[in-house]
Amino acid sequence: MDNLSFLENKPSYKTISVLPIPLSIGSDDHDTANAPKYLLNLGLKEALESSGLKISVLPEVSISKEVSKTFSDINKVVKGEILKNNKVLAIGGDHAISLGTIAGAAEAMTGDLGVIWIDAHGDVNTHETSTSLNLHGMVGAALLGLDKTLADLVKVKIKPENILYIGLKDLDQAEIDLIRDHKISVITTLDILENGFSFITKSIELLKQKTNHIWISLDIDAIDKEAAPASAMATSGGLTYREITNLINYIGKTSEVIGMDLVEVTPEKDVENKTGKLCLELISLAFGSKYNWYTEYMSNHKKSE
Repeated sequence: MDNLSFLENKPSYKTISVLPIPLSIGSDDHDTANAPKYLLNLGLKEALESSGLKISVLPEVSISKEVSKTFSDINKVVKGEILKNNKVLAIGGDHAISLGTIAGAAEAMTGDLGVIWIDAHGDVNTHETSTSLNLHGMVGAALLGLDKTLADLVKVKIKPENILYIGLKDLDQAEIDLIRDHKISVITTLDILENGFSFITKSIELLKQKTNHIWISLDIDAIDKEAAPASAMATSGGLTYREITNLINYIGKTSEVIGMDLVEVTPEKDVENKTGKLCLELISLAFGSKYNWYTEYMSNHKKSE
């Protein structure tokens, strides 16, 4: 595979089932619940279809007062779509949605699932170590089966060797200890500066040797606020536009991606739809396609001829 291949538009032939999940129970910022409608109103379906993807928008998940029911409902939908040979795009909401999405995908794949978790934070606190007790900060620990309180929500646990963290830069000491104890693969922002992009690609290839299917879980706060201002925890020093687009492009072109979480977008903080447009670009890349300002420009140019 030469590097020109990464510039080609070869979308997945499978249907991408878009699942809107307006969940904000795990976060302090409840505007994340508006993200699914924001991206759909921005033209998500039309943009992805113009890039060659086959898109089906599923009904929005109803958020129940009973938290476990919400996760169970999400789980069933994701599991069902994957078993129908569709891929899934889950739009949060906060990162707590992964307790349903990744858990459902793991069940569908009977454990043969690798998770690439792109985030500024580890989200691997437990009820014993968390200071905030925000659910979205404990999702990783729950999926790994390391949080006893949430253990029943995840029937098929993710193996520690089958998760790869990319972009970490803000961790609690308890999370650092847990990651070390369980030998979980991590790429921090310092690792990228020190070792370059090849360190990322090599780590992804190592993950693919252990599992046949990949789920991307993208927290928008992994990206520097210059490129993605619409994050509840937007900060400087995150992944650049060049890093995040090439990272997702690499995964989408080389891996069997069966699904993706896109979480923690706060529409009210966006600037001229900058984050929203980036999300559309990243989603298309994750599923092997390409949609950006250039493809939009060329499409409009053809229409005007």
